Amino acid sequence: MFAGCAQKDPDDANGGDKNGYSVGVQSGTTGQFYIEGSEDLEFDGFSNITLRKFNNAGLAVKDMLNGNLDAVVVDEGPAGELVKANKGVKLIDIRLTDEEYAFGVDKNNDELLNKVNEFITKAMSDGTIEGIMNKYFNEEGEITGIESAALDNSRADEQLVVATNAAFPPFEYTLGDKFAGIDMEIAAALADYLGMELVIQNMDFESVVTSVGKNGVDIAMAGLTVSEKRKLSVNFSESYYEASQMVLVLENDDTFDACKSAEDVENILKSK
Repeated sequence: MFAGCAQKDPDDANGGDKNGYSVGVQSGTTGQFYIEGSEDLEFDGFSNITLRKFNNAGLAVKDMLNGNLDAVVVDEGPAGELVKANKGVKLIDIRLTDEEYAFGVDKNNDELLNKVNEFITKAMSDGTIEGIMNKYFNEEGEITGIESAALDNSRADEQLVVATNAAFPPFEYTLGDKFAGIDMEIAAALADYLGMELVIQNMDFESVVTSVGKNGVDIAMAGLTVSEKRKLSVNFSESYYEASQMVLVLENDDTFDACKSAEDVENILKSK
C-alpha cells in the first residue's frame, strides 16, 4: 500500500478483453503524452499500462462503460462534461498536470500574433473571457452557437480561418449546424475585434496544429496545451486558461478513492 492511497488488486480490474491495466485517451492530446511519456512535456509515462487511443474522449468513455478500459485520462474541462453526459462514470478530482492553453498562430504572420495577444489582454481584463468561461462552466447565460462562413480564398484578408476539433466540450463542439464552446466563442469575439469574417474548419485533433499556415488556416483554437513540439508548427499566443489532466473511472471502481495527491494516483498507475 502506498501512503495515503489504498490499492486495488490487479486481478479485480474491470471486465472486458484487456491486456493488463488499460487507459483510454484522445489521440494526440496531452492525456496520451502523459500515459506514454514525453520528454517535451517532462512526463515519465507508464510503460506498464496498455494505452488505447480514440478520436475523442467520449468514445473512450463509452468503451470503458462497455468494460474494455479501466480508466480514461482527459483534460479537466471535458472530464466534467463527460461525467455529466455518461451515467456510471466518476471523476477522480485530482490535478495530475499543470498546463497552459493558448492559440496556435501561423508562424509567418507576426502581425496576427500581435493582434491576438492584444485581444487576449483586453478580453482578460474586461471580463469577456471570464464571461464566456462562466457560461460553460457555471451555466451563466444562453448557448446559441456560432456560425461559420464558407471559406473563400479570394477573400483571405477578410476572413479569419480557425482550425479546431469540435469534439472537445466545453471548449469546442457542434450544436446542430453551428459550433459552440469556449474556444469557439472566443474565436467569434476575436474575429469581431479584428473586423474579419469567421471561418471554422473542423478536423481531427492531430491535424489541427499542422494545418496552420496551409490551405488558408490562420490559427488553431482547440484546447491546445503549449508544448515545444507544437511550437515547431505554430507561434503560441498568450495563455488564456490553466488546464490539467484528470482520471475518469467507473462509478463503482474504488481504485483511486483514497488518493489525496497526483503522486498517489501515479503510484497506483505504476503498480498496475
